[in-house]
Amino acid sequence: MNFSIDASTFTLKHNYKDHENQILNRNVKYVIPIYQRPYSWTESQIQKFISDIFISFWGYNKSSHSEPMFIGTMQLSNIQNNEQDIIDGQQRISTFLILLKVLKLEYPNLKELESLTFDWLKTKVNSGKQQEKLMELINTTSLDNLTETGLNKYLENAILIRQIFLKNIKQRNEDDISFNPKSFLEYLYSNIYFVVIETNASLSKTLQIFDAINTTGLDLNAGDIFKIRMFEYLNKNGDNDSIFNEISKLYEKIDAKNKEVETRLTDIRGILNIYQFYLIAKYKLPTVLYSYGVDTFYDRLFETLFNINKWEHFKNNVEDNKIALSLEEINNIIYLRYEWEIKWRKNEYGNVKNKGLQYLWWWSRYSKFWIFKFVFLFIYKDDPIRYNKLYEFSEKLIKVYLLYSIVYQKSVNKIKGQFNNQLLDLLVNGNYSDLINHIDQKLLTGSDWEKNRFKEILTGDILYSSKVKNILCRLSALLEENYTSENPEEIRLITEKLFHLQIDIEHIQSYNDENLEERDRVKQTWGDNLNSLGNLVVLEQNINRSINNSENKKLENYKLSSYNIVNKILVDQYDNWNLNKCLLRKSYEISKICEYVIETKVTVPRRVGKGSTHPDNVSLTM
Repeated sequence: MNFSIDASTFTLKHNYKDHENQILNRNVKYVIPIYQRPYSWTESQIQKFISDIFISFWGYNKSSHSEPMFIGTMQLSNIQNNEQDIIDGQQRISTFLILLKVLKLEYPNLKELESLTFDWLKTKVNSGKQQEKLMELINTTSLDNLTETGLNKYLENAILIRQIFLKNIKQRNEDDISFNPKSFLEYLYSNIYFVVIETNASLSKTLQIFDAINTTGLDLNAGDIFKIRMFEYLNKNGDNDSIFNEISKLYEKIDAKNKEVETRLTDIRGILNIYQFYLIAKYKLPTVLYSYGVDTFYDRLFETLFNINKWEHFKNNVEDNKIALSLEEINNIIYLRYEWEIKWRKNEYGNVKNKGLQYLWWWSRYSKFWIFKFVFLFIYKDDPIRYNKLYEFSEKLIKVYLLYSIVYQKSVNKIKGQFNNQLLDLLVNGNYSDLINHIDQKLLTGSDWEKNRFKEILTGDILYSSKVKNILCRLSALLEENYTSENPEEIRLITEKLFHLQIDIEHIQSYNDENLEERDRVKQTWGDNLNSLGNLVVLEQNINRSINNSENKKLENYKLSSYNIVNKILVDQYDNWNLNKCLLRKSYEISKICEYVIETKVTVPRRVGKGSTHPDNVSLTM
């Protein structure tokens, strides 16, 4: 691959040291390429730009001796057909053009400006719309009384530059030192210096150089870089600029969808993260790439594709057209991502349980894998019952994640690694029945130790972990609601009260009994049962705080709760609440949760006092 780089010091038009290094005297037109952002300098940037020029022109010590000024770096492509692309520096060079246009309008009789033309800069940004705005400035004959700029940043900044320029001149003239426009123009032409870096390289290599230079011009974020590199990837022959417009439409679609949902829901990086998981599974790339950040993944993917670097985990996997990137695939992911969001927000997301489980997924130790649902929707995009399948897939998967979130105090490799990797492979390359069977097998044939540990945790003190406490108590409450309801309003009411309202986890028998003399006896007698599923329940924070540990207020306040588990079940159980009732309630809760999560019926022996054992396979619906 041909590659060269040259760096030289340039002036605008007069260079006494090197007559070739003059930006406006090279018979070259400068082109702002299609992938750049529009011209956008703000008032503060314009103010600093003009002020710095005047300070240098008049001398930092106000001695009237001009001092050279370094304006920064410009990065240009190699010259082709007397044109050079501006990789970095379009904001500054565009502002210089505006300044020179203002000077020509202000001093129409200045001989040095008579021959000055403005056809040396053109822009391809926004499908020619930016060029139209630039030409509007170039063709302007006066800035006087120009009040409507039509959101033309070139015209807006021309007016602003003129105001700042005249303000500086007025201040100078008031000091009895006249302003000489000819000297000022000569200063602009000959005493302002650029370091111009010219590269002969592929677009991606040129961007790599830009990143290394790290100048203060265009801020290329990950979204910009993907757009440019995707353009180069799809435009291999370099003769189809319309491809860039197709890529830009994806970004515009995201912006439009964000406006539709009235929030910045996601950006191109969020979409590319979903696409990343799909690509890794589709082309069976090394699974370690799932752990790569979005920026790193696509940087290394494109650099390997373009033969810039041969990155480990990409080489031998993506070369020779082994991988195909598609705008249509990205477009479908965007559509499905927002389709899901709109169903979610309208509470048309299956039933109460489907939506409630999604919150529990977010609260589990495997929350970052929630993007699997969007990979799922993409794979089954043509299936008319894809959402019914999604609800089944999600529910089963969440059960696995809840089980391992309770059993282990951190995410474990056997789930986030091996299990998830196989899951994605089956999701993208397999069939639906095999995918569901993979999840079922994890629940049915998982480690007996893990299942027993799950039951053991449910039996004991669950306050040792805020995550465990909140997941179990909210899951328990969810299972007592009308969770099969598909009514959007009921879905909204139930999920809001369970997952949005301020909730406390209430001790039915207070941990610190209001009777000071009873506290030690209660703690000794109840032991871990004080902090167990039998004695804990979700309760609205305002209701819990109003009780203020007063036993005689509990029953009446429980009746005010909106949770079925409290107002329909606990209210009936609470009269003469004691350890026996706590143990009875605990065994019901353990059986309910185990039967749901690990799909196993559980009979837990109950002990009250020495030698007193009772079966716990009972219902507490009294």
